[in-house]
Amino acid sequence: MSTRPFPFAASQADAAPERAADPAPLDDFPGCNPLRMTWEEVWRYDGRIEYWDAASSTAWVLRDAGSVHQVAPSVLGEILTRIGLERGSRIRRFGAVFLMERDGAGRPHRVMAADQTVYLRPGRWLPRDPAIVRGEDPLPDLILEVDHTTDVRRNKLALYESWGFPEVWVETPDEPSPSRPSRLRPGLTIYVLDEGRFRTVDESRALPTWTAPAIHAALNEGTLSPRTLAELTRVGRELGRREGTTPDDDPQLGRHRRQAHGAGLREGRAKGLAEGIARQRALLGRLASRKFDAGIAERVVRALAEIDDAERLAAAGDRIIDSDDGRDVLSRPL
Repeated sequence: MSTRPFPFAASQADAAPERAADPAPLDDFPGCNPLRMTWEEVWRYDGRIEYWDAASSTAWVLRDAGSVHQVAPSVLGEILTRIGLERGSRIRRFGAVFLMERDGAGRPHRVMAADQTVYLRPGRWLPRDPAIVRGEDPLPDLILEVDHTTDVRRNKLALYESWGFPEVWVETPDEPSPSRPSRLRPGLTIYVLDEGRFRTVDESRALPTWTAPAIHAALNEGTLSPRTLAELTRVGRELGRREGTTPDDDPQLGRHRRQAHGAGLREGRAKGLAEGIARQRALLGRLASRKFDAGIAERVVRALAEIDDAERLAAAGDRIIDSDDGRDVLSRPL
């Protein structure tokens, strides 16, 4: 049992329930079992509840909440972290937080839970415990639903539409399940809200330039591929372009980039200095070969090869220029 405190006052919880002026309670949730529950029991329940309705006191509990059902939300979390780094600002996700509708007296009337709940601009608002409440809180920018053994299109998707959620992804994993509804095929569908109705689109509105097939491929990869990583960079940079941010605005990535830039400058300066000394040494060697005989010139070149300091090379050059036969150049160390 959950140890979370009950989030509403006892006077509210014990009051007689009211029926809101809404459509009849939903009664068809493939992959779920209906259980009679009060709101107090829903709040304290440790399993995964897809939907609860106060009018019928019925909770629809996910029948198979195995690991496959959890893979896509977990991978999406990793993906969003990487996109946020490229954008230069954090993206927040809240998993299966309750999405709630209250009745006229402020009591929980209807509750859903998605598989992943995403806010692209968390600095503007953060969800409160215990739920995101319709009509009170800004809705998430993106919802992910995983239809491994369920079918959200049968009922839940219509609720997302009626509540005004801006974008919903419905993912059916590549890994099969014997209990998956036969009409479902692997793939991802993007639903965006236009004038109060959902329509399917090929490209995400929340994460611009990212297509449904590419998102599905990424969610089903064991390890993010180079192609996916390139796509995440593109999406993050596009979000940053719209927001006016870059990877340098992220505290961690920005620090690493500045450190790398500083190291590159230092390395470049050192490399440039070494190359300059090598050119200076070669020039002085050619000068010695023109002024002195071959034996003396060879000895001067060997002595120059031991010098890696620009000032010493300059002093050696002065001696070569001032010398007539080179013997005085070698009379003392360069």
